[in-house]
Amino acid sequence: MRKRVKIEVDDGEGTKYTLALEGKVSRDKLMKAVDMLEVMDVPIDHPHRAPDQGTFFGKVMTLLETEFAAGDFSSSDVARSFEERYDQPVKMSTISTYLTRLADREYIKRERFGNSWVYRRVYLKPTQVAER
Repeated sequence: MRKRVKIEVDDGEGTKYTLALEGKVSRDKLMKAVDMLEVMDVPIDHPHRAPDQGTFFGKVMTLLETEFAAGDFSSSDVARSFEERYDQPVKMSTISTYLTRLADREYIKRERFGNSWVYRRVYLKPTQVAER
C-alpha cells in the first residue's frame, strides 16, 4: 500500500517548511524526516490544544488520549468508558461516527476484524484535530 505523508512546519518567523514522503513510508522513515528538520533547526514542537471538555468531541478525544493511548479498542470499549467516566448514556452509532471521522483524519487507525472495526491510536499526532 502506497502511503503519503506531508509535514508542514512554520518557524514563527514567516518561513514555512514542507516535507513530503510518498511510497513505503514507515515509522523509521518518518522519524528520520523529523530528525532532519531538527538538524536544520526547524522548531517542530507546536502547542497541542487540549480537547474542550464541554463538547462531546472533547470528551471522546480525552478518552482516546488517556484510556486508549496504547493497544487496540472497539467502539463498544469507548462507549462503555464514556458512560463510566461521564455518567451519561451514549449511542453506539454516535461513538462509531466520531471514531470514523477521526480515522478519516488519520488520528486513529481503523481495521476490519470480522464483522466489526478495531481501532488503534496513531502516535504521530496532528498539530491540531479540528472539530467539524
